[in-house]
Amino acid sequence: MNISMIKTVVLNTLGLSKFIKNDQGNLDLSDEHKNTLTGIFGQEFTEKFAAKLNLEKADSSSTSEKNEEDATDLVASLRAHHASVISKGLNELNTELQGYKNQVTKLQADKVALQGAVAKLSAEGEELPRAEIIPGAGKKGSQTFKYKADSPIYAGVDEFLATGNSTHISAATIDVADLKSEFGKYLSQNQNGLELLKKLFVGFTSAKFFTVKRAVTEWRAIKSLITSVSQQFTAVWTPGGKFKFAPLTIINRRHKINVGIVPADVLDSYMFHLYDESLTPSQMPVTLYIWNEEIYPALLQDIEMRMIWKGKFVDHAGTQVENSPATAPEDSMDGLETILVEAKVSGDKGVRFFKPNTLFDFKAAAAAGQWQEILNFVEEFVAWLSPFYKTTQMPLFISDDNKRIYKRAYKQIWGTGSGQDSDFGKDRVDYSNLMITAPDGMFNSPIIFSTPKLNMIMLRHKNEVPNIINNVQERDYEVRIFGEYWLGVGFAMGNAVFAYVPTGYDPKAQITAAIGDFDDYQEDWNTGDGEAESDDSGI
Repeated sequence: MNISMIKTVVLNTLGLSKFIKNDQGNLDLSDEHKNTLTGIFGQEFTEKFAAKLNLEKADSSSTSEKNEEDATDLVASLRAHHASVISKGLNELNTELQGYKNQVTKLQADKVALQGAVAKLSAEGEELPRAEIIPGAGKKGSQTFKYKADSPIYAGVDEFLATGNSTHISAATIDVADLKSEFGKYLSQNQNGLELLKKLFVGFTSAKFFTVKRAVTEWRAIKSLITSVSQQFTAVWTPGGKFKFAPLTIINRRHKINVGIVPADVLDSYMFHLYDESLTPSQMPVTLYIWNEEIYPALLQDIEMRMIWKGKFVDHAGTQVENSPATAPEDSMDGLETILVEAKVSGDKGVRFFKPNTLFDFKAAAAAGQWQEILNFVEEFVAWLSPFYKTTQMPLFISDDNKRIYKRAYKQIWGTGSGQDSDFGKDRVDYSNLMITAPDGMFNSPIIFSTPKLNMIMLRHKNEVPNIINNVQERDYEVRIFGEYWLGVGFAMGNAVFAYVPTGYDPKAQITAAIGDFDDYQEDWNTGDGEAESDDSGI
């Protein structure tokens, strides 16, 4: 190999057709070229090649011998570089291999130590865990916790599991201060507020129908629907898109939770839950049971069945004193049914009300076997909707019992599986974009209405992480649990609501009627007098 061949190899490596020249007109390498060659061929080769780059070609034997000598020197430096790289790689590989051997040795030693620990623990009795407070890494003062297994709250568990009874589970021996202490630890965790907030606003069954907004005491849409924006072109400014709908004001209401718990009333049913082997200690405190099994389900039931649909606000401020009876959940806010009833009476909210020739009653029509009239009423309502909303997929809200009547009427007239549309005979009203939807809270309601989801608003408070349960007090053998939250519902634009509301309907009265029926049913069931009645009406 001679200098000329080496130059060709270098040019190909650098992606060049020829070398650059310096200010003196000699062939040269840029700093970037030198860095590239150093990374590939080594520092020694690069320096020698740069020094020999300007050897002149000559036919004399002395010059030829010099070129051959220089070429040999360059090849030798190149081989030395490659040998160094290989040696370094082997050394690194050997070092890494030795590291793996050391890890294996350590793991084997750990295995022996663990086997010894298992043998020792197997021969000893199990000790009760003690309270453990672990400082949190987040907000100052936050902490996690494990339950205090030797607390009087849990002291009777071992005895109960061994004998089937416990002298500890009684109001006379349980120290409710321990329960209060657990609530404090439970509420001190930062993530707890977020979890309770999430449950409150998505846990009840109608939550999926609403668009959630944040507000302090009231909310009003800042954007309104517009008539149109397109017009014929002219070379002057002629503004269009006039606002058509005036936004409605939705009131956010403040609610509270006052619940008295006597630990002796709940611990019998809780003890086996506490000692579920699939749970970790940090999941076991009695507060989890009280929230999940006592307070939270009742709260969601109140919101769905008594507040967001049929509630009607009654101001009790200034009328209650210590130990006054609790106010009814439905007194704390206006529900959607109440809003629709009052909008029809006032006539100033822009809601579009369907006015058939005669008042329509689903139950009366079903009792009279007027199946075709039932279908006609729903189809006329759908046909009455504004053409601008018929292309929008919207729910047609209706009570569950009236939905069943409509479905039975459909079956009576059309039979099962008739028609060509894939949704024919299902919850979609035939040849429309409306889906028949029956929220739990609309029980016994004659109202039907439809509106886009964006127009159904549910308000929460501006606070990101409110502690819904925010105080625990001890009175004798009772633990008093205090909580508060904000909740309001309504429509952003009245003109985007299409409803049928019979005159004289009182949503709130349905709550009292339903609770009375339930109490009567429970009494019959408990005394053994309740009997299932056959239904021969076909309804």
